[in-house]
Amino acid sequence: MTLSHVTREDAVKQLILSHGSAPDSIEALCDLVRAEVHARKHAPRAATLSRVARLLAPAIALNEERLDEACDALEREGDVMLNPGGILYATPTRVVAIEKSARVFSSLPTRVLAKALGREVSTNCASRTIASVDGLSEAIAKVSGVIVPPEAWTGLDRAPNADAVFLKKLDQRLEWQALAAGSLERDGALEWRAWQVTPEGARWRRSNEGRLWWARTRFGGHHRAWTASESPATSPFVTLSPDDADRARFALLQKVEAASVLRVERSGERVTIELPGWLPRAEYRWLSLHAVAAAAGKGMRWEISTDGEDKITKLLSERLGLTVEVR
Repeated sequence: MTLSHVTREDAVKQLILSHGSAPDSIEALCDLVRAEVHARKHAPRAATLSRVARLLAPAIALNEERLDEACDALEREGDVMLNPGGILYATPTRVVAIEKSARVFSSLPTRVLAKALGREVSTNCASRTIASVDGLSEAIAKVSGVIVPPEAWTGLDRAPNADAVFLKKLDQRLEWQALAAGSLERDGALEWRAWQVTPEGARWRRSNEGRLWWARTRFGGHHRAWTASESPATSPFVTLSPDDADRARFALLQKVEAASVLRVERSGERVTIELPGWLPRAEYRWLSLHAVAAAAGKGMRWEISTDGEDKITKLLSERLGLTVEVR
């Protein structure tokens, strides 16, 4: 066996050739995470990102927050699945046809996917698109994938609106299914943050009071909880799924009108909308089929066509209680 020394410059060139873009781009990082998860079928999130970071270490000085951002994007997209214990799981291939093109969702890395389908797969952040739908059913069958109707993929018909009725149901769960204070802290104290809304905006803050709570686990996952007024460390609570927590965020935004605004900017035939936070899963999936993220890794600004403006803003304002503001 012959060993050879690979310089940092050569390593970067090889990574670019392998992934078709800069190794620290969101697209390349997403593919590296996909490849790692798909190969192992399931693995702890923290360990997965650590392995990817070590792989890149000889070539680039990686910003770990950027890698975390890429993984977040894949989880929202549906290319990998994060369970409550902080474990990432590989996902099957699902394709959603949209007029003459199709979106593809899978933990398969892009080059492997394109080769298996026999057609080009374009990437933008975590999203991947197939330009041609001709013969798509036969191609998808090669990777044991399925074609899913847009309605079934988004799940809008099964998701509740983010409103006072939704918050009332959380209070009912708290009354009937509350867990004991501190019961999530058997492995050590958690740093709980409360979702606080002011006219200047909303954010997670360290606090002793609040209703919606978030904390990072020891293993890279997250806990989300709903309480009557105090931290889950000191008061009864119910745990929330990521989607329920996202819906609760938007429902609580409505208590401060200035914080629950959907901003619209028009420029020629393009329209940019800005949302006051990450969307719940159904609304995110629906919007991602009809719009393009305006900045890589940033899911709060989207570009849409003038033809789709009314439909998109109406649906988001009705389901999330947002006030539309045109600039």
